[in-house]
Amino acid sequence: RLMYKQAKDLPFQNIYAIDFEFYGCDGDIPKIVCMVTQNIKTMEINRVWRDQLLEMKTPPFNMGENTALITYFAPAEIQSMLALNWSTEMSIIDLFAEFRCETNGNPDISRKTLVNSLNYYKLDHLIPEEKEEMRSLILSGGPWTKTQRQDILQYCEQDVVALSPLFNAMLKQNSWSELRLNQALLRGRYMKAVGSMQHRGIPIDLEVLQNLDNHWEQIKIDLIETVNKDFGVYSDGVFKEVLFEAYLAQQNIAWPRLDSGRLMLDKDTFGSMSKRYPKVQPLHELRKTLSEFKLNKLAVGKDGRNRTLLSPFAAKTGRNQPSTAKFIFGPAKWVRGLIKPEIGMSLAYCDWSSQEIAIAAALSGDELLWKAYESGDPYIAFAIQAGLAPSDATKETHKDIRNRCKSVVLGTNYGMSAYGVAQAAKIHVLEAKSLLQKHHETYKKFWSWADNNKNMGLLGLRLETCFGWPIQVEAGHVKANTFLNWPMQAHGAEMIRIASVLAVERGLKLCAPIHDALLIESSNDQIDTDVSKLKECMSEASEGVLGTGKICRVDAEIVKYPDRYMDEQGQEMWDKIMMLLAKRQGQLSHYPRNTDAFST
Repeated sequence: RLMYKQAKDLPFQNIYAIDFEFYGCDGDIPKIVCMVTQNIKTMEINRVWRDQLLEMKTPPFNMGENTALITYFAPAEIQSMLALNWSTEMSIIDLFAEFRCETNGNPDISRKTLVNSLNYYKLDHLIPEEKEEMRSLILSGGPWTKTQRQDILQYCEQDVVALSPLFNAMLKQNSWSELRLNQALLRGRYMKAVGSMQHRGIPIDLEVLQNLDNHWEQIKIDLIETVNKDFGVYSDGVFKEVLFEAYLAQQNIAWPRLDSGRLMLDKDTFGSMSKRYPKVQPLHELRKTLSEFKLNKLAVGKDGRNRTLLSPFAAKTGRNQPSTAKFIFGPAKWVRGLIKPEIGMSLAYCDWSSQEIAIAAALSGDELLWKAYESGDPYIAFAIQAGLAPSDATKETHKDIRNRCKSVVLGTNYGMSAYGVAQAAKIHVLEAKSLLQKHHETYKKFWSWADNNKNMGLLGLRLETCFGWPIQVEAGHVKANTFLNWPMQAHGAEMIRIASVLAVERGLKLCAPIHDALLIESSNDQIDTDVSKLKECMSEASEGVLGTGKICRVDAEIVKYPDRYMDEQGQEMWDKIMMLLAKRQGQLSHYPRNTDAFST
């Protein structure tokens, strides 16, 4: 195979290292300060100040398929180019993504900064000087003196001149093949798509957000009083564990406990328990709202768009990890009601149906599990295949056994114990053990594949997705269940990346990726066509990951102006908060309610 040792030897006519400096408030489109590039073939450096950049209709370097840009966290550069209304038609090699790829699972690598990557490859002499005053100077927004402008350009240049040696070190240490380069270019295409999504953002109802912000402190007090009427677990505005314990006993809810015997009250426990016991959901939403949600933390620009770092490749699985405070899909689910299309526009939420089951079935080669997925109801299919229900059983005729089987099917990907299944399905632990055994016996090929992945990971061997995203953890440094679920999550991340790339490159207006879903924006008269196109992209992406003929179903929900987006689990809390807001504004008879948000 062709092997690459130097950046200048890559199969591109033009290769540039590039970096921008910019400033701006959270949520706003960045305001460009300067740009520095280095031609990797000639090593020539070009420094351009904002005045010149703002006058340019095209970048001051060659573009197109014969050009590659070397960056460290490309979404920032792509956002800057889009802010200047420049084309982004070129290839991207993002050294941040490749550093994450090379070191994923390494416990000695915490922050994935340029400085840490230079340290890792023993390029300490290239580490830029940390100048807090320079960052503050840039973020001040100017005006800048001639000397300050030169200092800022020099500051930007330090990062640029480090990129070529860093890339050369990566190529030399890891012996990049043509396949490895193509995988890096695919990740670069995703980083370009991320930059596009971060530039577009998600439309937010700015008027309601501002009204909430004005009355938020009082609304929180009113909200506790309103929700607590059904639970009786707050006293003087403070959550009381003893009162919650009494409520659980009254409702006959078996709640998980710590070794000390006290109730587990962390958000993950509340989240999982609210799914098992929907009556607890309002309390869970209230606790999340009070403990995590800060209205002024949401990154919403002056134009009413939620823009924030999507943090691609941040998780070990390669999934995005945007800020739970700044990203509209991060806080309590009711907050998503703030998402509202602009006049004449529509939004669509398109997600893969039972994605992890499809991935597990396809990659393990377990045809019986794939048939269960293809049936459209893998839970009743498992019941039938395991002999727990007759062949003509349906969701309606065998609801109880389906619910039991659903807990098993969903739990197995995470290594859920019999106790966990029993809690989820509200059954005895002995019955849960029997159901788990049935799953092992029914899907033998899947379990052989899953156990092999787990054992390899625990031995410190390398696991890798079909497109080269790896994980390798020193033996004994991670829990077994991490490797049980990692292949499903990591290949799910590959699917979202490929679908995003295809959608953006085909001109669709993507707003954001949300775990196993994509949010798209379009005009009212074009939304149905664009949803069909996005479904095609997502189907192609799933087949690219799962293999020929294996396609993961895609569901779509559309909301058109003047309706707003709404998560079903957040509807009740949204209605409560909107009524409290209306009360504070003296408009109880009129508030923005939306009970029929979606049309499919």
